[in-house]
Amino acid sequence: MALGLLFSPRAVATTVVPPEFSELAGRSDYVVRGRVLATNSEWRIKGNSRRIFTRVEVEVLEVIAGQPPAHLVLECLGGRVGDEELVVDGSPVFVVGQESILFVSGNGRALCPLYAMNYGFYPVQEEAGTKRRYVARGNQVPLENVAEVAQPLLAGEDAAAQRLTKLSSRALTPAEFVQEIKLVARANSSRATSN
Repeated sequence: MALGLLFSPRAVATTVVPPEFSELAGRSDYVVRGRVLATNSEWRIKGNSRRIFTRVEVEVLEVIAGQPPAHLVLECLGGRVGDEELVVDGSPVFVVGQESILFVSGNGRALCPLYAMNYGFYPVQEEAGTKRRYVARGNQVPLENVAEVAQPLLAGEDAAAQRLTKLSSRALTPAEFVQEIKLVARANSSRATSN
C-alpha cells in the first residue's frame, strides 16, 4: 500500500493504492461490524507540531476476523475543534449511529486506523422502500462484489454518477460480505498453520 501525505493547517492530501480484497481482509489486524457511539476531536501536540485527532468510540456488533480490544476506540488524524478543522482526504467520515464494517490496521500507530484508509470502510445502508440492508464502499457506492474493492474510489460527480449505475438491490448484504471476509480469514489461517 502506498501512502503519501501533504500537511497544511487545514487539509491533508493522500494517495492510496487500492488493495485487492484478499489483501484487505488478510492484512488487517482485525475486522468488525460496529456502530459509532461517539466521536471526540482534540488538539494533540508532539514536539513542534500541533494537529487535530478524533477518537471514535465503536460498539462492536460482530467480530468478523482477528481479536479487537474489548473497548474499541479508533484514533484518526483530522476533525474539528472549535472553528478549526483538519480534513484528511481519503479518510472515512464517521457519523454517530452509523453501522459499518471496518478493516482495522495500526490503530493508535497510523494516521488512519483503517487498512488503506477509506478502502477499509464499508457503511451499511438501507434501501428506502424495501428496507433491504446492503454494504456500500467508503464513497457510498453500493458494493456488488468483492472484486470491486480493488477499484479506485471515485469522488464528487464521478462517485454520484457511479451511484446511479449501481443498484443497491444487487449490492452485497452485510451477511454476504461478512461471509466473504471469513472465507479469506480461514484460508489465511490454514496457510499459517501448515507453514
